[in-house]
Amino acid sequence: MMLRLVLITILLGASSGVFADVEELSNDDFVNGSAATFQAGFVAGEVAAARFIPQIACPCLVTKVSLLFGGSSETQEMGLQIWDDPANTDSPGFLIFSGTANLTGSNTNLQVIDLSLTPVIVNGPFRVGLEFNHSGTPTVATDTDGTINSLANFILADVGALFWFQSSLLGVNGDFIIRATIDNLTVVDTDNDGVEDATDNCTLIANPVQRDTNGDGFGNACDPDLNNDGVVNFTDISAWVPLFNTACGNVDGDFDGGGSCNFADYSLFPQYFLQPPGPSGVAP
Repeated sequence: MMLRLVLITILLGASSGVFADVEELSNDDFVNGSAATFQAGFVAGEVAAARFIPQIACPCLVTKVSLLFGGSSETQEMGLQIWDDPANTDSPGFLIFSGTANLTGSNTNLQVIDLSLTPVIVNGPFRVGLEFNHSGTPTVATDTDGTINSLANFILADVGALFWFQSSLLGVNGDFIIRATIDNLTVVDTDNDGVEDATDNCTLIANPVQRDTNGDGFGNACDPDLNNDGVVNFTDISAWVPLFNTACGNVDGDFDGGGSCNFADYSLFPQYFLQPPGPSGVAP
């Protein structure tokens, strides 16, 4: 039988230019200590599974699977499988991950399978399944709120051969208490200009347009090195002075892209004096 993941979204705000969204996917209404039903009819080879649809931007890493596994306190080795599941059919798509976990039965507390060191990447709907190597308990639980998402709970059942079914067609009345936590791949954008550092020609000064009039890989917003010798000094200031208070247009000395060379542009020289331009994520 197979386990299905359901979904509750937790968005973590941007901090220091690092944008990461974490989402816990869950179909059930279980909280630790509340009532649950343990589905004791599973036999070896069957799978209980849950289907999840990420709401955050992916590709995403599956960092953990949480589930309620009980009915007895024995420890059993269980198979854990994750499939791509884009078609919304009873059978999932291709298998992304297969592994095992030793689980000890508990009737009240969720258990966690840590996948943070395993590169399990999903890029859309996916299915998480728990495969039984034994029959009976301990077993996967369902919630008791009286509802079930029939399109998110599945069983790979042995009916002479193994076939996928919606669990509700096999008499299951609740959602499997199986959850998945996903984390989208972190993007670092230190200056918060919408351009990630790896491709930003000024990583510390916001420049969403990425103007680079001399094509040296350093954007104008962080490049008062007008003679391109790798350091900003009096030679660069002297080259800029004749441009002061002119409609200098699209030239190297128009650092802010305002169309004129003025005090706003000149203010870059004290900041970079005797320093190199940049930094840049793309400069050679």
